[in-house]
Amino acid sequence: MAVRAAAPAELPPLPADVGLTWRPLTPDDVPAWFALCEVVDDHDDANERVAKSELIDRFKGSWHDPARDSVAGFDADGNVRAYAWSVYRQVTEGTQAPVLFGAVHPGHRRRGIGRALLAWSEARARQQLAAATVNLPARIRVYLDESHAEARRLAEAAGFTPIRWYVVMRRDLAVALPSGDVPDGLRLVPYSKERDEDIRVTHNESFARDHWGSSPIDAEAWSIDVVGGEKFRPDWSFVAVEEATGRVVGYLLSGAYDQDWGPQGFTEGWTDLVSVRREWRGRGVAGALLTAAMRAYAGGGMQYAGLDVDTDNPSGALGTYTRLGYERQQGSVLLTKEI
Repeated sequence: MAVRAAAPAELPPLPADVGLTWRPLTPDDVPAWFALCEVVDDHDDANERVAKSELIDRFKGSWHDPARDSVAGFDADGNVRAYAWSVYRQVTEGTQAPVLFGAVHPGHRRRGIGRALLAWSEARARQQLAAATVNLPARIRVYLDESHAEARRLAEAAGFTPIRWYVVMRRDLAVALPSGDVPDGLRLVPYSKERDEDIRVTHNESFARDHWGSSPIDAEAWSIDVVGGEKFRPDWSFVAVEEATGRVVGYLLSGAYDQDWGPQGFTEGWTDLVSVRREWRGRGVAGALLTAAMRAYAGGGMQYAGLDVDTDNPSGALGTYTRLGYERQQGSVLLTKEI
C-alpha cells in the first residue's frame, strides 16, 4: 500500500498571497467553520445542509486526527474562508477509502484556493493510505452534488473520475401508505440500544459486504457516526427479527435533518440505512421496514419520507423504493482516484 499510495513526504504549500492564515481546525473553530458551511450551502443550493453537530462530531473518534488531516484559511477577523479535511478510517476488509471534504467561501473563489486545497487533501489522503497496516483495494473519494458543475470541473481537472451516481428519492406521506405486510416468520420491533451490536453485525454481514464501496464499521465508529449523532431518531428506526431464532435479519435507521427543512420547503423523515440479510431478500422485508418508518415519520408530523440510493445497487433497492411510491429527485456523483 505504501508504494501504491505514492505519498509525498511533505504536503504541498497553500496560497500565501490570498489574505488567509492557514492552520488546522480545532473544536474552538466550530462556530466559524459552521458559518462558512452555511454560506457555502446556501450559495450552492446544496442537496444536504451541514449541521453544527456534524462538525463537532468530526473531533470525536480515534481515527480522526484534525491536527494532521485538516486545514483552514482564516482572514484577519478570524473568519474561516476555506477549509479541507481528509477523513480516513482504516479497515481490515473491504476498501481503504479516504473521503475529501472542503469548501471555499463564494467571495474567495477563482483565486486558486480550491485547487490548492484539493491538492493538499489528496496528498494527505495518500499519506493516510501509506500508513495503512492492511493492504486492500484503495481509492480516494470526493462526493459532489450533480448540480455543482464548477466543483466537478475542479475535481476532474485534478484527475478524479466520476465512477458512481446516487439519487435522492422522496415519498409524499399524504398519499395512502402501502400495507407493509411483515413476512411470515418475522416480527418488526422498534430500535433499542440493547440490539445495537446485533444490528451492527447484521450491517457488516449484509450491507457492508454486498454494497459496492462499503466496508465493515467497527463498534467505535458505529457508536459515533451511525447511532450517536444528534440527528439520529431511534423512535423512527426498526429491526426485523427472526421469530424462531431471535436473529436480526434486517434493520432501518432514521434521522431528522431539520437543517434541510427550511431550505427545501418541507419536513422530512430520512432513512439513513436500510438493509436485509441476503437469504431474506425478495420476501418483502425491506418494504415492511420502510412502511413502518413512513408511518413513524407521518406520526411525527413529517410531510415526506426521503432516502438516497446508488443507482447501480444490485439488490434491486431502486425498484423497491419506486414500488413504494418514492420518486427520483436530485442526484450526486462520486469521483475517485483508484489507488
